Amino acid sequence: MAALLVLDAATGALGLLQAGGSIGAWILLIPGWLLLLWQIVRSIAAAGGHIAIQPPHWLVWMSAPALAVLLLACCSAPGWLWHSEFGGYDALSYHLQLPREWVAAGRITGLEHNVYSFLPGYIEAAYYHLAILIGGETQFVYAAQFLHAGLSVLAAIAVSRLAFRVGGSRRRMIAAIAFTLTLSTPWVVVVGSLGYNEMAAALMLAVGLLTMQEQSVKSIRRGAGVGLLAAAACGAKLTAAGFVALPLVILFILTLRGQTVRRGTGAILSGGAAGLICLLPYLLRNGFQTGNPVFPFASGILGLGHWTAEQAAIFRSGHLSDLGLPDRIVEAWHQLLHYGIGPNPYTVPFVEPWHAQWSILPWLTLAGLVICWMRAPLRATAWRIFLILLLQVWFWFFFTHVKSRFMLPAVVPAAFVTAVSLRALTDGLEQVASKRAFTAVVGAVTLAYSCVTVFIFRGEPYAPDEGGRTLRAPAAMIGQAGALSGEDLTAEQRAELVGALPAVYVNYALPADGKVALIGEAAVLYYRGDLAYKTTWDRGPLSLAMQAYPDDPRRWFDSMREQGFTHLLVNYEMLDRWERAGWHDPNLTSDRITEAVRCFARIQRTWPRLRITLYTLTALD
Repeated sequence: MAALLVLDAATGALGLLQAGGSIGAWILLIPGWLLLLWQIVRSIAAAGGHIAIQPPHWLVWMSAPALAVLLLACCSAPGWLWHSEFGGYDALSYHLQLPREWVAAGRITGLEHNVYSFLPGYIEAAYYHLAILIGGETQFVYAAQFLHAGLSVLAAIAVSRLAFRVGGSRRRMIAAIAFTLTLSTPWVVVVGSLGYNEMAAALMLAVGLLTMQEQSVKSIRRGAGVGLLAAAACGAKLTAAGFVALPLVILFILTLRGQTVRRGTGAILSGGAAGLICLLPYLLRNGFQTGNPVFPFASGILGLGHWTAEQAAIFRSGHLSDLGLPDRIVEAWHQLLHYGIGPNPYTVPFVEPWHAQWSILPWLTLAGLVICWMRAPLRATAWRIFLILLLQVWFWFFFTHVKSRFMLPAVVPAAFVTAVSLRALTDGLEQVASKRAFTAVVGAVTLAYSCVTVFIFRGEPYAPDEGGRTLRAPAAMIGQAGALSGEDLTAEQRAELVGALPAVYVNYALPADGKVALIGEAAVLYYRGDLAYKTTWDRGPLSLAMQAYPDDPRRWFDSMREQGFTHLLVNYEMLDRWERAGWHDPNLTSDRITEAVRCFARIQRTWPRLRITLYTLTALD
């Protein structure tokens, strides 16, 4: 998986994935098929000509409710589920939108209207690969969601393998519990069912920890493996540098104690070389396009690229917490240990739901660390997990804006140590009946844990309708991505939905030669045709015109018409939200735009509930 992510990023940037239409994309899959065939043949040979598959421990099936929600949610059109993610806003604006634009461009490239295209984007490269194989505008989105869900399941399997190795005489039970705790954590189901990138980082962390334990493998090879996994995690999500790469590197160095200086140095150098090679597609692409290989980061040292210093400052403020130390401690308490438990401490305009998306896992983790530390055989394991969690919490606390979801890679050490701590409890049980009773209790608890996500899912999408009632229809948009863009609808159905879905109106009600500038609307996965959008961090044609003629609104719109724009779609709700957060383009405020369009544009259509208005930019008398 790590290698294929790197290859997707490299060949995608060179335009080779779209060679011969989709031939390049199919060719790249051949090594994986050959590796699978080789693995099957080798396993059969090792088993003497046959493979006896042992069924999993029955506690694995306690994850069934969460797994069912995960798979069902993958079938839903992006933009409908999970209020905590604003309907998967990040997927609509870049995780799934960028692959669409890359397909149109013929390769992976940085886009000046979407700064997220300059991030490593290795998971988005995989989604781009899927988009080439499947074709169409939105058909690939379900495959992307299932890919991310598959990474979630693989991460749970990897954590269970970790637990199996230290589970003692009850290792099958301990492994099953580790699997269930990982997969059933509500954050894993919520994020794993979206076209996001977090679960790739979690998978690489779990497999990296497995790789370190392969003492039969030479340290140089293990170093290369850990370097590959750490770099692939960073390629998938850049914050994995602190959540995955940092713990893996430090733990790997600690495993080299007792090695000769030559072997230890060789192992570290092999890991560094492997990691650097894996990140080259990202570093070289950014370096050639912007002059800064890690743009938009380190802009004060390596260069601003096409940005201004003001944009770089706003971007930094939007991705780091500005809270002081005492307030940050309180925020960490609310976002991790207290998240979704008890009364909601946040007030308006805080709009995220207060769900227990970490469930009780943080508390189980603390108890697990204490229990493992108290048992001599597990003390070394407790110290390693404590070190991982300490590094992750430190990075989360000081280098992010301290939001709950960003701690998601911590599910790996948390579920592992919680499951392993049960070994210490079961080892003290002498009677068979006591062990069975204990297992039954654990089964009931893990089943209840798995059902937490079911109750969260039942409350989706948490959207008030026009009458003020809260909508509860989690399954309403299964297979409906084509409907949200209008492409799978009849003309009559489109006519009915234009009043509810701006994308359908823009796609099918405007003239064929219409050109639309979207202001404040960056979640554009379902929009089609000739249009221009930008993220809040970037600058678009209207912003540039306002900057050039700050006191002349007529010139703003004359400039837009000269560039061929016929319409302006303004999302006032999002503009206000960006302004409240301090992330907005200073030129684009609701007040300035409202005053300007009143004089120099005409309203063509409004969506009052969404606070979206479409204006026509035809010449005024």
